[in-house]
Amino acid sequence: MYCSLAACLGVYVAAVWLYENFRTPVLLVLQTLRQLVFRQKLSQRYGQWAVITGASDGIGKGYAHYLAGKGMAIVLVARNAAKLNKVADEIKAKHGVETKVLVADFSKGAEIYPQLEKALVPLDVGILVNNVGVSHDTPMYVDEVPQQTLWDLIHVNVAAATLLCNILAPSMKRRQRGLIINVSSIASVCPSPCMATYAASKAYMTSFSIALRDELRPFGVEVQTVRPSFVHTNMTDFLVTGKEKWSKNMMVRVDNFMAYAGCTIGKVDMTSGHWSHGLQLAGLSMVPEVVRVYMFGLINKKLREQFHVKNNNKKR
Repeated sequence: MYCSLAACLGVYVAAVWLYENFRTPVLLVLQTLRQLVFRQKLSQRYGQWAVITGASDGIGKGYAHYLAGKGMAIVLVARNAAKLNKVADEIKAKHGVETKVLVADFSKGAEIYPQLEKALVPLDVGILVNNVGVSHDTPMYVDEVPQQTLWDLIHVNVAAATLLCNILAPSMKRRQRGLIINVSSIASVCPSPCMATYAASKAYMTSFSIALRDELRPFGVEVQTVRPSFVHTNMTDFLVTGKEKWSKNMMVRVDNFMAYAGCTIGKVDMTSGHWSHGLQLAGLSMVPEVVRVYMFGLINKKLREQFHVKNNNKKR
């Protein structure tokens, strides 16, 4: 009897793991085949404009170029006007699509959203990419993180996506079409000592995104959650310049990441963005949370010693 119960439990656990980790690749193949038959431009399917936050660098810039390459007009949102104008010029020259630049510092909090609402609501926004995000420079304990940085994490990683969805979802619902892409992180699947606030903010993003997907589905609006691992951006520069070979080997360039993440747009509602990141997520899902927390803690504490502690000692 107990053996049968254990066997049934084992089959159930295996089935859940297979569903969670193979659902996305299977859907990706099926939707790709479907779109080969029923070809439709993203602008026809969702709307004319794509809004990308954190678009001056990294993954945000990658999404801007990818969507412009698919014929969408682009709204670039970030805090650095010079970088935004440079990206806008690159997009116009390479893809020949209309672009708009909105300078907004999300760390300022509530004061920036009336300006964004006034600029974005009149547009036929078909795709919103909530990519903007910040972290502290290196892993460190919560009490070592400056309070302003903690507020920045809340304003940028939590509030920005929430408020922009609040602003743009009503018009998408009225049009009965639209796609919201929320860029979270592999950090969202596990509490991470020495990256506690950052990981918690990404756990919020994943939870918010999945719930939002269910809210908007009846109105014809799609929501995709992206949970990448290490991508070489300004946020991960300290890992590339460090001595740890494993971090360099795990790092994916933005163009490689977008080659895979772009193919998932409009096809699946959950993705890691890159196939190698999908393997990492599948592996993590087999490990109990207490072990994951211990593993992440060991890695982050080692990085804290390597970067944060040594940098502080040099300043003394």
